[in-house]
Amino acid sequence: MQWTHELGHIIAGLASGATIERVILDPRTFSMTQFRSTPHPLIAAWGGPLLGVIIGAGIPLLLSRVLPGFRFSLRIIAAFVLLANGLYIGLGAAYPVGDAQSLIMFGSPRWLLAVFGIASMVAARRTLRPVFEKQAQPEPIKYTAVWFLMSMALAAVGLFLFEMPTT
Repeated sequence: MQWTHELGHIIAGLASGATIERVILDPRTFSMTQFRSTPHPLIAAWGGPLLGVIIGAGIPLLLSRVLPGFRFSLRIIAAFVLLANGLYIGLGAAYPVGDAQSLIMFGSPRWLLAVFGIASMVAARRTLRPVFEKQAQPEPIKYTAVWFLMSMALAAVGLFLFEMPTT
């Protein structure tokens, strides 16, 4: 979720003429994209949640159409991305921290953050509806085990790639 969220900031920032200073991707903390200069900071700031949801939830939902054996797991991943981004930005309307604080500082009204949060949470619920209504059956245990092992391997790689040196 952090990777697609930051990718959204990067894409929106570059598309709006920003210069990237650095990207911090550490799964143990908040990730961050810092810009050296950005002529349109609001575009770069909204890129994280908007494109993060489109990419982070869209890809699993598309894959669930072509990989029916993983439909159950992919819907849960998509819903998690929607819910995480929705809560992060939506609750930021009342308690601005991180991106929500930047969005408000750059001129977004708080109600827009709340609307984004509500819309994302409704989309997460809608994404999970087949799971809750048992229309999508869990994949057999062999697929679940493979999916779990792949997820753990990816998490381990992420920890090694983004290990921050302690000084």
